[in-house]
Amino acid sequence: MKILELAGLLGMVMLALAACGATGNLSGDAQSAQRLLPNLAGYTVTDVDAAIDGAFTAVGGAALVSGQVAITAAIAKVEQVLQCFQDRGAIAAKFYTETNPTSMVPLAGAVLVINQSRINQELINCVLGGQEERPSAQTIAFEPCAEAGTFNYQGDTVSFVYVGSHSSVCALYEQHFNNLSGPAAAVTTTP
Repeated sequence: MKILELAGLLGMVMLALAACGATGNLSGDAQSAQRLLPNLAGYTVTDVDAAIDGAFTAVGGAALVSGQVAITAAIAKVEQVLQCFQDRGAIAAKFYTETNPTSMVPLAGAVLVINQSRINQELINCVLGGQEERPSAQTIAFEPCAEAGTFNYQGDTVSFVYVGSHSSVCALYEQHFNNLSGPAAAVTTTP
């Protein structure tokens, strides 16, 4: 019975690996989610992919050490699907931090872009396969902001989510997405 389960699992893995390459969508394409992320002057950018990989590795490793093979397999599958979507340009996310902070709380934020058209195209493929002074109350200014929305970009429907530590960070993100959507197409935001 174990041999049949292993053979079935191996068959599913082989099918998944074969299925995740059929569409030709790539993360460097003009319409990929990665190409729609903002480039902000004066900010250090970190790809969220590295943080996600580290989190999945830590949780998956802990589950494996404790003998929870099913949890390890599920974590590996979720990571595989997310990586497939990233590789196909369907999703992209980055952390932004002020390169030279001028206050105790640096300007920071994160952006997630989802190309819904690519999610739809890749869903089956990917699921199958794949400061100097001590801070005081007056020196710490923290004004979090967030927004989500949708716009059309060259025929594709693109969703985005961003968060920031200050409204000035979110204003930069907002400007970026308004520029992408063009003067004729307004960004639809969701509360």
